[in-house]
Amino acid sequence: MTPGGSLDGRRLLVRADASAEIGTGHLMRMLALAQAWIDSGGRVRWLLAQAPDPLVARIEAEAIAIDRETSLGDALARDPSAMAAVDGDSFDTDFLEHLGPAGQRTLVVDDMARRSAYPVGFVLNQNAGADRMNYPPEATCRFLLGPDYALLRREFRDTEIRRGTPPKARHILVSFGGADPTGMTARTIEALGRIPAAVRRDIDVRVVVGAANTEAARLEPLVASPDGKFRARVERDVTDMAGRIAWADLAIVSGGSTVWELARLGCPALVVETVPSEERLVAGLRKVDLFGHLGPASRLDESTMALEIAAKVDDHAWRAEMSTRGMRLVDGQGSLRVVRALAGENVPEVNRP
Repeated sequence: MTPGGSLDGRRLLVRADASAEIGTGHLMRMLALAQAWIDSGGRVRWLLAQAPDPLVARIEAEAIAIDRETSLGDALARDPSAMAAVDGDSFDTDFLEHLGPAGQRTLVVDDMARRSAYPVGFVLNQNAGADRMNYPPEATCRFLLGPDYALLRREFRDTEIRRGTPPKARHILVSFGGADPTGMTARTIEALGRIPAAVRRDIDVRVVVGAANTEAARLEPLVASPDGKFRARVERDVTDMAGRIAWADLAIVSGGSTVWELARLGCPALVVETVPSEERLVAGLRKVDLFGHLGPASRLDESTMALEIAAKVDDHAWRAEMSTRGMRLVDGQGSLRVVRALAGENVPEVNRP
């Protein structure tokens, strides 16, 4: 199946939310899957409980019907040909078991492998190093494992990559997800102000702030930089993340799905673990030796961050290697592979150099 292919109007039911408490990553991954489903000839209905207005607008921009009343079980019962996709920690084993036989038409995105059972047809874990052995041996669902199935939006799937590695990183992107519950955006701005002046004066910084970040307003004064420490600007509710990543020579990010977007476009990164749910993703990055790792936010100080950032700004060889390695690992077609699997196609393993 290719974009514009043979789903013939078959419906995908999506269940995912976003908020300051749960972040926006679950919703954005499902948006990527929804786009691929639509591009393959299907229709999407989104069963939504909560999301910030800018993200609701993004769903509606895809001509996706939003349903705030119907449960997933009822929606599956009403449409026996529909498939479903669920993404969120609150959708536990009990939730999945209540779907009954319709669970076999359901995919659950599961990064942590902590559910006691998987009464569904499909499990997706896009982490590097994701292993069937981490799941119950009695589970009979189909497992879609690893970055070959990374759910990236259309802007990453269809983009043409033109990536060079400058001698010094001058464009720095800061992004800590849609909510940034640990306040790492502000801390990173502080760290950038501490790097040596000879390095600092040549950099431009773009700070991308997500739709669920409740501290967004206080970041503007922090980057105003009246002392001229560095040039920076805050950008809110960005809809062209691919363009921001293509601009960047180096990124400082949390350990969420943005790392796969960076890898796809060959942007080297320093990664901070901001919440426990990012531990497995970051552990997978270490297994494949991708990107630099600053450790958990709770054990990180701004002076250490400043030293690491300054070192990577000057390290051309490391940035070039991370760029190449990321593009080899993630080809941007994961969303379409998941669509083909849900449609019943046999999706072969992908072996890239």
